Amino acid sequence: MVLVALGYAVAGLGALAVSMAPVLLGPAPAERIAALEARATRLAERNRLARELHDSVGHALTVATLQAGAARELLDRDPEFVRRALGAIEEAGRRAMDDLDHVLGLLREPDGRPSAPAPQRTLADLDRLVADTRAAGLPVDARRTGDPADLPAAVSREGYRIVQEGLTNAARYGREPVALRLDVHADALELELDNALGRPRRADPGRGGRGLDGMRERVLLLGGRLTVGPDGDRWRIRVRLPFEEGR
Repeated sequence: MVLVALGYAVAGLGALAVSMAPVLLGPAPAERIAALEARATRLAERNRLARELHDSVGHALTVATLQAGAARELLDRDPEFVRRALGAIEEAGRRAMDDLDHVLGLLREPDGRPSAPAPQRTLADLDRLVADTRAAGLPVDARRTGDPADLPAAVSREGYRIVQEGLTNAARYGREPVALRLDVHADALELELDNALGRPRRADPGRGGRGLDGMRERVLLLGGRLTVGPDGDRWRIRVRLPFEEGR
């Protein structure tokens, strides 16, 4: 009887030790690695959402602000221009609200999955983006070789956002014409935007840098290359986004 009781006692203590081990010793290495990977995934998603909001809403606000300023100057002299400007402001605001609603929906969903399809902008929308920028008062000379429809979806989406941010910065900080070049190769997308250095429309030394940081993050995620900064008397952005040939 004593031996039987001792056997049950040892088995019970063994089971207790097994159940208390995670509490006393902490999570296993595999569990810690899984937790770190989950945290990194959440942080990456938060950064992605921040980039989307900055680029889409920031561009819409820039277009709306410039259009409103131009309309105010021409209110009495050119009612037709004012009418077009108000239409452009309305359309830019509607698209920004669509993007904002999608991002807020992602933040509210417990698993981070959208309850409705996301409004995905790609380089198929480039003509509309260029037209909106021109309507905001910034001349754009756009040249394109190749068909953006041949690009992988991720490259097309990130390429669109990079061009959008480049045009937004040009519209915000200068009135010089912008030269935009887009080349679709068999294994890479190449982008270039440049305009003459000049006095910005409105300096704000306490802010800035988020757009370029987001651009660098987009390029890094796709294993690409980014060169940005003054080049002589021009401000130039060069991007190369590689992808698997034939995709």
